[in-house]
Amino acid sequence: MARLLTRMDEASALERLVALARTGDRAAGDGLVRAFAGEVYGVLFRIVGNHEDAEDLAQEVFVRTLSALDLYRGEGPFGGWLLRITVHVGRDHLRRRGRGPVLLALQGLEADDGPRQPSAALEHAELTTRLAAALEHLPAPLRAALALRVLEGRDYDDVAAALGVRPATARTQVMRARRLLERLLAPWLSARSRRDTR
Repeated sequence: MARLLTRMDEASALERLVALARTGDRAAGDGLVRAFAGEVYGVLFRIVGNHEDAEDLAQEVFVRTLSALDLYRGEGPFGGWLLRITVHVGRDHLRRRGRGPVLLALQGLEADDGPRQPSAALEHAELTTRLAAALEHLPAPLRAALALRVLEGRDYDDVAAALGVRPATARTQVMRARRLLERLLAPWLSARSRRDTR
């Protein structure tokens, strides 16, 4: 019950911040930026794979968001609306760059299990390189869905809200992305399997 009340208090405080920011209250706008800066940066970093670009794009997201607050109708959570803007800004950036490095930020997937043997470290580096290359071959909607679901750990409702699709479509996109990755990595994985059985 206490958690539910805390979430309700947070939602109410967020609604007040949004309402104040709409009136031009600079402190409220700064509060929204502070509340969502880490989340926005994280999503952008997963999409563009570059710290500097993610930082610049996060600023762009907040400029767009604060100047478009009148368009937010409150029909869904503010965070979902902001996430949708974030994904669009990331996609637009990739289109302008002609794809470029995408989702190279795989460090979050690595478990810190101590020092590796040189051969294991080399194999891990090769896997990371091949996975990054395979991710770049995914169509943008599949990349974004996979990044939000797998790398960011979002539930399908959040993924759907961010991408402007239904939850069932978000599930399908993630499933298609995984299958395509399996096909793209299959030659390397089968060669690795043959090496391991020798």
